[in-house]
Amino acid sequence: MNDIIPIPDDFEACVQHALDQDDQTQEFIASAVANGLERVYLVGCGGSHFGTYPAFDLLDRYTDGISAQRISSAELTSRNPVGLDSRSLVVAASHSGNTPETLAAAEFAKSKGATVIGISRQGENGLSRVGDLHLDYPDTISITEPKLVLNEQVALALLDNFGQSEKAASIRGSLGALPAALRATKEEIAEAGEKIADILFDAPFSYIVGGGPAYGMAKMMAWCYFMEMQWMNSAAINGADFFHGPLEMIGEDIPLVVLLAEDESRALGERVVRFGQNYAAHFAAIDTATLSLPGISAEARPDLSVLALMSAERRVLDHVAARRGHDTSARRYMYKVKY
Repeated sequence: MNDIIPIPDDFEACVQHALDQDDQTQEFIASAVANGLERVYLVGCGGSHFGTYPAFDLLDRYTDGISAQRISSAELTSRNPVGLDSRSLVVAASHSGNTPETLAAAEFAKSKGATVIGISRQGENGLSRVGDLHLDYPDTISITEPKLVLNEQVALALLDNFGQSEKAASIRGSLGALPAALRATKEEIAEAGEKIADILFDAPFSYIVGGGPAYGMAKMMAWCYFMEMQWMNSAAINGADFFHGPLEMIGEDIPLVVLLAEDESRALGERVVRFGQNYAAHFAAIDTATLSLPGISAEARPDLSVLALMSAERRVLDHVAARRGHDTSARRYMYKVKY
């Protein structure tokens, strides 16, 4: 077992850097809406795609004046949606800013007349060159949370312009507390992280379940954190689908981990928790209701807890990696072979 890596010293500064771009985001979105914006596509690959789930959830639940879709980068170009035109906004995220599929999607969107916002690390890159607006964050290990915040601020600006300014204000009022609240999250999740490390470190397979926007978090954990970064067999399951097939695989040798935020879809995960506590030999949960989230108002907590959930599971990865002695930066194929 290796020591768990420390929380980066610049973690709060990285989140604050994203928050500091809210004014320009609001100004840019207001201009796009004035020019006839009707549709939004949230685009990315892997973790950059899964990180759009909270923002999409805000748009999907609170606005009826604009259509929103989250879609992987390669799908956007291959499907060529009929609505992708000059009245569309594409928000394309990639840590490097040069992910081939995402850069191609941004360029394709521009060729169709769409407005493009790029989200990536600081510095010149493909997305910074293609996008009409470039939102960035420092190039450090603290990349998950800034991307979440930047996507969230785009969604809130859209809420402002489509009849939901009161809702946007109630959430935005707590954004300033996120740097400290998310750092506290990483500290407070240690016990759950150790429990999950206990049940996963030598397991042949695992199921990660989340409902609503937490399903995006389940994909992040199973696909990016465990399969990609730990070379562990894992599957992400939507909490709404768990009882329509996957439950039959729960038994003595397959750990079940359930992810719970405090948004309106929470009941989808709670139902799986009850099942897991009764029938899974190896069960654990990451539940934001156990977190203090200092400074986050009661009104904003349901929506911002989804961001805390992803931050919590990223810290859980550190616990699992330490237990297994597996470097999270190791890759067999990614960045090494052409595909």
